[in-house]
Amino acid sequence: MMKKFTLLLFIIASTSCAVKQKPTFIKVDNIKLITANSTKITVSADALFNNPNVIGGRLNTEGVQVYVNDISFGRIETEEFKVPANDDFTVPLKIQIKTKDLLDKDSKGFLNGLLNSVLNRSLKVRYEGTIQFKALGINHSYPINKTETIKIKL
Repeated sequence: MMKKFTLLLFIIASTSCAVKQKPTFIKVDNIKLITANSTKITVSADALFNNPNVIGGRLNTEGVQVYVNDISFGRIETEEFKVPANDDFTVPLKIQIKTKDLLDKDSKGFLNGLLNSVLNRSLKVRYEGTIQFKALGINHSYPINKTETIKIKL
């Protein structure tokens, strides 16, 4: 019984000291067009982080909004991401947009932007919002604002 109590105290002491730093947000990278057809467009990106703590935590990306050619297409929908301990890690940011939804949002503005994108063979994609980190009583928000022009292959 005493050994279990000592082990429990050791675990509590080591974990309370283990989450003193928040993970470091490095950048959003690798924005790319996955699919583009008559029914949907899929865009993805990677949010890169480093966790210096000896224990992991969780990240929530639901606070990230995606814009294509300055038109909002909704928030990233994903489950909480498990953060590894003491390591670099990548959080995938992916969104699927129904082409019907594109036309319903702003048909004239979208069609002009789409025509311009086809002529230029590029789309302007922006990820903007907040990613939340949680671990043993530490909560931290990471503001995200990354825009990149991605090439369309026709």
